[in-house]
Amino acid sequence: MTEFRIPKLNNNDDSYILVEWLAADGQEVKQGDPLVVIETSKTAEELESPADGTLAIRVHSGDCAPGELIAAIGAAVEVAEPVVPEVPPLESGEIDIVITRPAQVLIERHGVSLDRVRALGKKVIRAEDVESLADPREVVVLPKAQRQAADVVVLSHQTIPAAFTVVKADVTDTAKLTRDLSKHARTLIGLSELLVKAVADQRAEFPHLFSTWLGDGRIRLAEGSHVGVTIDVGKGLFVPVVRDADVRPLDAVARELMDYRMTALRGSFRERDLEGANIVVTLHGEAGVESAIPIVHPGHVAALSLASTQQEVQQGDEGFMVRQTVRIGLAFDHRVVNGRDAALFLGAVKRLLEEPRRWLE
Repeated sequence: MTEFRIPKLNNNDDSYILVEWLAADGQEVKQGDPLVVIETSKTAEELESPADGTLAIRVHSGDCAPGELIAAIGAAVEVAEPVVPEVPPLESGEIDIVITRPAQVLIERHGVSLDRVRALGKKVIRAEDVESLADPREVVVLPKAQRQAADVVVLSHQTIPAAFTVVKADVTDTAKLTRDLSKHARTLIGLSELLVKAVADQRAEFPHLFSTWLGDGRIRLAEGSHVGVTIDVGKGLFVPVVRDADVRPLDAVARELMDYRMTALRGSFRERDLEGANIVVTLHGEAGVESAIPIVHPGHVAALSLASTQQEVQQGDEGFMVRQTVRIGLAFDHRVVNGRDAALFLGAVKRLLEEPRRWLE
C-alpha cells in the first residue's frame, strides 16, 4: 500500500481545498496519472499518482492540510465511508470555477477569454478543456519596443498624408574613400554616417523638412538638425538622436552613432537618447533591400531611407564596369513639402555622397 498525502505546495497556506478527484474510488491508476485537484490561495494544482494500483479515497472534498492522508493506493485497502460536506448552492447565474495551473498557462498562451472558459459549464478547468477552445496557432505577445513602434506607425498613417520620392546614387568612389575617412577619424565611417551628416547639413537650405507640423497650416522651424537614426540589433527597434549634427564634424557624428550601436547591444538606452529628433534616417542595410519607404514620425515632416548597396554593370567609355549604387528614399508630409522641394533635397544629399572628396577637407 502506498499512502497518498498532501504535499507542501507553498509557504503561505496552512490548509488547502480539495476541489475534485480526477479518478474514481476503486479505479485502477498508473503512476503519474493526474488524481486530484487541490486549490491553494494562489493557484490550483493537479497532483499525480505516486504508484500503480487501486485508488482508495479517504477524503473526498473540503479542507485539507499539508501532510494529511487523503487516499491510499494498493491491491487491497480498507476504504472508510466517505463523509462529503454539504456545498451551498451557487447563486442564480453564477458559475464558480477553479482553473488549474496548466490550464491557466494555456489560457494566457492562446488568449482564450474567461467568458469562453465559463461557457464550458465545468467547475474545474483543466488543460485539456482549454485545448478544446484554443486556436492551434500560438498567440505571441510582442515586445514592448515593437508595440511602441506599431503605435507610431498607426498614428503616422492616420494623420500624415505622406508622399514618397527615391533617387539612385553612385557611391563607388565613396565606398573606397570611407576606409581613408575611418583611418583619419579613428572610428568607423560608412555610408550611414555620411548620410546622417549630409542630411543634417541641408537644414539651412531646406528648413521646412526639419520643421514641426502644428496644424491649421502652421509649422515651427527647427533651431538645429537633430537626426534620429534607426538601430535594430535584434533587441527591438530604437531611434536614438544625433543632436546638432549640422554644426558637428563628421567624426563626432560617427563616434556618437557607434556609441548608440553599443548601447543597443546592451539594451540600456536612456529617455534623453531617444527624444528631440526633427527628422529621421532609417537604415536598411540587409542584403538585397533595393528600396524602402520610411515612416514619417508624428510631428515630423520628413524621413529618409538608405537601402543596401547594389552592384550594377554599366557601360562606360572604356567598356563595361561594375559600379556600386544605393537608393535614397524620402517620405514627406505633402501638407508642408511639395514634390519639387523633395527632389531638390534628395539631389543635394545625393551630390554629397557622390562627391566624397569634400569629406576630406
